[in-house]
Amino acid sequence: MREGLDAPTLQLPADNVDEIRAYLDGQSRITVAIWVRHEQQGLDGPLFDHHLMLGVDDRDWETGDMRALEEGMRIPALQLGEPTWIDLFPLSELEPLRSFGTVLWEQTVPGEDPLDYRLTSEPFEPDSRAVESFAARVAALPAVRCVGADVLRLWKGDDEVEAQVRLFVDAPIETEALPPVLDAARASVLAGWTRHSAEIGRPHDSAAILYGAVT
Repeated sequence: MREGLDAPTLQLPADNVDEIRAYLDGQSRITVAIWVRHEQQGLDGPLFDHHLMLGVDDRDWETGDMRALEEGMRIPALQLGEPTWIDLFPLSELEPLRSFGTVLWEQTVPGEDPLDYRLTSEPFEPDSRAVESFAARVAALPAVRCVGADVLRLWKGDDEVEAQVRLFVDAPIETEALPPVLDAARASVLAGWTRHSAEIGRPHDSAAILYGAVT
């Protein structure tokens, strides 16, 4: 179980709790919702936020795509004037959470929505001219060794919910290479893509290589 969890000191508005319960009533994958406080150490002392902990079956926790579930489910926003998070947890951790958390909802009859979200990725392969334009721009950035990209797709069943391009930039983090690489990508390979992200790190094996420095 995540460290630093204890009893909540703030409560969600009643109408917000009703919205959350109505949403959870309509699905079958989440079985309990518990409200807790989380403490972590900041630079000047402890920091606190509140988490809505959503319980799933242990087998689902082990084999299901929890990241896709977190990104896909459209649970109502938590209406609290303090930092909040939504977390998933396996039901084997339920009893310790019950001992101090506030149970906001518990499943009685499963709803119809299975929340069957999953993620897939594939190499990002834009037009060759766009790749040439991108590579020419990135070649002017000597700190960048390589740039790869993939397309991350979120699915619900057989229906695609959304897709985004992820750029992986192999460069020292202190060189602050991400902004100029993103600028170069937006002017070339990302044309038409509104959802995209970039991170420092070597491209994984299934990413397409858009630029490689000549050594």
